[in-house]
Parts: sequence; C-alpha cells; structure tokens
Amino acid sequence: MNGGLLHAASALDMLGKMQDIRAQNIANANTTGYRRRIGSAEAFASSLKQAGGVRLATLREDVDSSQGNLRQTGAANDLALEGKGFFSLETEQGVRFTRNGAFHVHSSGDLVASDGARVLGEGGPIQVDPGRGPISVDERGNVTQENERVATLRVVEFEQQTRLQAEANGRWRAGPGANPTDAKETTVRQGFLESSNVNVVDELVQMISGLRAFESAQKSMQGIDRIRSRAVGGR
Repeated sequence: MNGGLLHAASALDMLGKMQDIRAQNIANANTTGYRRRIGSAEAFASSLKQAGGVRLATLREDVDSSQGNLRQTGAANDLALEGKGFFSLETEQGVRFTRNGAFHVHSSGDLVASDGARVLGEGGPIQVDPGRGPISVDERGNVTQENERVATLRVVEFEQQTRLQAEANGRWRAGPGANPTDAKETTVRQGFLESSNVNVVDELVQMISGLRAFESAQKSMQGIDRIRSRAVGGR
C-alpha cells in the first residue's frame, strides 16, 4: 500500500479509537467513582510501528487519576477514597478494582457491590453481622461494628496506573506490570461517594474536534487514492 495511504488509514483508525474512548467517558459521566480514560498518539520514535516500510504512530491509553468530587450521602455503607487508591473486589472474573464505594451488606453478611461482587479486606472478603448495628469505617479502612473491629479494607495503589485495563461499570483489571501495593497515600471517607472525574462539556468539545480531524483524514485518503488511480491509469 502507498505510504500516504498507510498514514491516512492509520490516522483514521487512531481517531476512531479516540472517539470511542470519549464516548465511553461521556456514557460514564454519572458512574460513581469512574476514572476518565485518555487516548493520545504516541509521539516518540520508540512508539512507532513498522508497516510496509512506513513508521506509523500507535494509540496510547492512560487513566486520568485526578480526584472526583465527593458528595455526602450519610449512608454507613457508602465509602469514597481520597488519593490514588482503589477498592478491591472479588468477582467471577477474578479480582477487580474500583473507585465506586456504593456498597451494601448482603443477608449473608458479605459487604458487596451493587452486582454482588464481594468487597475484599486484607484477610479476604469482608463479612459483618447483618443483625447488629451499622458498620463504622475509619480513614485507614478499619471496619468496626459495635466497637468491635471486624476487618480492614484492602485498598491498593498502583505503581503504573497506565497498566490498568478498563472494564465495564467503572472497574479495572491489573494488567502486566501494574503492581498493586497497599495504599499509603489514600484515605477512606465514610458516608460519601466520589463522582466521576469526567467533564462532559470538555469531552464533547474534543469529540467535535476529533470528528473534524477524522473528516480531514478521510479527505486526504480519498485525494491520495484519486492521484494514485490517475497515475496508474496514465501508464
């Protein structure tokens, strides 16, 4: 394939993926604890891939780690995090991580997320007595019930947040090299929930700019193809 066409096709592919990321952000603007995803073109030579003798840029995806606004709910089972940490959940797919602390106590005594995923403590899934009073959670994640300590939340931070892989419902999977460690710079706030850190207006503006860039790349590709067709036809 012509080098110009390769560049144009690569740009279209990358711009399309970036639009998908922005659409995902907008769709999750009201998802508790959602972390905005950022797509950008790799700018350094080491990030370029070789295709037909032409070096093409690749898409880099990062996580916006800026703090979302905390809103007070007053509910004992609502927890928010201040800092870079994540709650740990036991799901059918394995351990997953989230900033969404909208939990409740199941009839079994498990502290769970909205879909039943169990909230993990340092010693495994957290269990409380549903027949006793509400839980209390301090800033370090220590869970007590009627003044008796029952567990400590497993809150983790990541050495490489860029290695987190996004899944549905504002959850993340630790990819290779993510290296979760015990949170040291994160505090737990009981009776609060964290809003997503997505600014819908900014995302819409970027989508419009992305659409214009996509249309320009399309026109470039069509122009290159026309020139190529004429050159071939003139032989």
